[in-house]
Amino acid sequence: MGPLIPCKGASRLISQMQDQRLTLRKRWLVRLHLLFCDACRHFERQLAILREAMVRYRE
Repeated sequence: MGPLIPCKGASRLISQMQDQRLTLRKRWLVRLHLLFCDACRHFERQLAILREAMVRYRE
């Protein structure tokens, strides 16, 4: 992964962040990507909403 990752790589890392702690470098790459990409910011918000819905469903 280079200094700026493509959306495909960013979305994969965003998904992984939901289940595990990423390395500092990977977290930095995601955050840098999210500064410039509206679509991936939207994807990250969608995952957070889905995760919250699943938590509430289990309750």
